[in-house]
Amino acid sequence: MIARLARALIGGAVAFVLANIVSNVLFFQVGAGFLFENRWQSDKLIAVLFETEPLPLMFTNGPLYMSIAAVIGAVHGLIFLWIEPVLPRATVPRGLAFGAILWALMALYFEFHAPFNMLGEPPVLVAVELAFWAAVLAVEGAALSLLYGEGRRPPA
Repeated sequence: MIARLARALIGGAVAFVLANIVSNVLFFQVGAGFLFENRWQSDKLIAVLFETEPLPLMFTNGPLYMSIAAVIGAVHGLIFLWIEPVLPRATVPRGLAFGAILWALMALYFEFHAPFNMLGEPPVLVAVELAFWAAVLAVEGAALSLLYGEGRRPPA
């Protein structure tokens, strides 16, 4: 049990940090022109991300931000450990299933509540971000599952 717990905690931390790097590439490099440099984007969202002081922690103190991300990832690892027996047996499908659960429980609510509801982001941009989140959380789930290794269930 201790080995599984350690694999889940460490795997979750590493996978979440990796997913954060992927999200930064997708949102702030690949999608920057479409998401942030167009006439449709909410001025309020642009102000919160890039203009209003203090700027987001991810821009001002990357090491602290990534340290906190690792702790959140360790929590994701604990949840993975808890629900792993009901996920698909094969490593990658198991990780993708976990990523889909995270997307459904986290990304949908976050995009509705913060960018759309609070910051006035247009629905088409929210849809693009939800697609980015699907990729980010697929990476997190797959990485966590690969790092976790063999599951608890005995082979059939």
